Amino acid sequence: MSFDTQRREALVSERILESMRDGVVTIDLTGRILTFNAAAGRILGKDPETVVGRSFGEVFLTEESFDDFNEVVFRAVYDAETTHSIEIALAVDGRMVNLFVSSSFLVAEDVAGEEERLGVVVVFSDITEERKRRKIKRLFGAYVDPRIVERILTQGELDGTSSRREDMTISFVDMRDFTGWTERLEPDALIDLLNRFLAAMTKPIGAAGGITDKYIGDAVMACWGPPFTDAETQAIDACTAALGQYEALEGLRLELADAGFADARRMDAVIGVATGQVIAGDVGPDASRNYTVIGHAVNLAARLQEAAKRLGHPIIVSEATAQRVGDQLVFRELDRIVPRGSAHAESVFALLGRPGEVSDTAREIAGHHEAGLAAMRARDWDRASDCFAECLKLDPADWSAKVMAGRLKHYSETPPPEDWDGVWIAPGLEPSKVAGPK
Repeated sequence: MSFDTQRREALVSERILESMRDGVVTIDLTGRILTFNAAAGRILGKDPETVVGRSFGEVFLTEESFDDFNEVVFRAVYDAETTHSIEIALAVDGRMVNLFVSSSFLVAEDVAGEEERLGVVVVFSDITEERKRRKIKRLFGAYVDPRIVERILTQGELDGTSSRREDMTISFVDMRDFTGWTERLEPDALIDLLNRFLAAMTKPIGAAGGITDKYIGDAVMACWGPPFTDAETQAIDACTAALGQYEALEGLRLELADAGFADARRMDAVIGVATGQVIAGDVGPDASRNYTVIGHAVNLAARLQEAAKRLGHPIIVSEATAQRVGDQLVFRELDRIVPRGSAHAESVFALLGRPGEVSDTAREIAGHHEAGLAAMRARDWDRASDCFAECLKLDPADWSAKVMAGRLKHYSETPPPEDWDGVWIAPGLEPSKVAGPK
């Protein structure tokens, strides 16, 4: 081979080495660093020009932060028959870098065909972002919509180590009569039914851009808002998901019937949605940390889902949620309640549907009902009675109007105190027993 050919091949090898994204370091048998490409310099925070030709020990053994890296290099010397690979973490220029490092002994044949040991080659890649991606996927679990996880990874907004206070919208959807199903079904059939329900309720969450936070028995908790979804649309997105969940029930009933479930038509659900401040972060012991949200809005959404069973409507939202959505959807104010575990009264609203899908009759009933609530809170019992009577004239089965008509009868006989805040207190219960935390 001519000198020019050797020089050209050496130049090509050098160019290839310098263009690699992985760091490559070679060390001869005396411990002298022979090659140290640009990627190695970038990853390890070293200047290749000042490293090549120096002793490996002089460059790396004096820095404690490189102990794990050095150990991989030495393994190639101690055990020259195999390639040694490991993930390590290094502190480089004040930041933590995760590396996948492989080391092996360089071996070549001499002119006599004998094996000749030349030194050690170390190849490593920066997997810091990859580890972050794996950690985020672990935090969110296997059931989070992959599009949402990918958005989180792309934006790089979650480091998994800190908590933050955010304004978010939370929803809970819960299967009705789950206890009844547990009594009617064998264990395998019950798990099958539960999995079908959870799958049907989860899909609309992802379709509306939400995060499926967790499964709690037969309930699904989801959230919308920074840093994952648009802060401006979080309430409408959550309500859209709630409508999707309720609409999915009909398809689920048909699916259950086809699968041979008796009483498939009895499958039903209730949904609670609330907007407010929460604390979002990575919660739990080191071995099993998970991302979640906690706070008043979470508790309120759970209580609204519970209240839906007695308020006569499948989707109940908080006042803050309804105000954020505005006229993009149709709501009906139902009542003023003190949610279990809270000391504060909350106005709650039924989500009736999308503007073009809500009937004129339903809108008219909602108008009369809200006028009746306003009159009742103003202690105009006669006006309130007329309003609720109009609701029942339009729909004799309207549960909320029936409930309010019954309350009016009580109020007309036993008016509430002067400082009444509009919250119904059942006869025989002291206010402190109703409003206090439990």
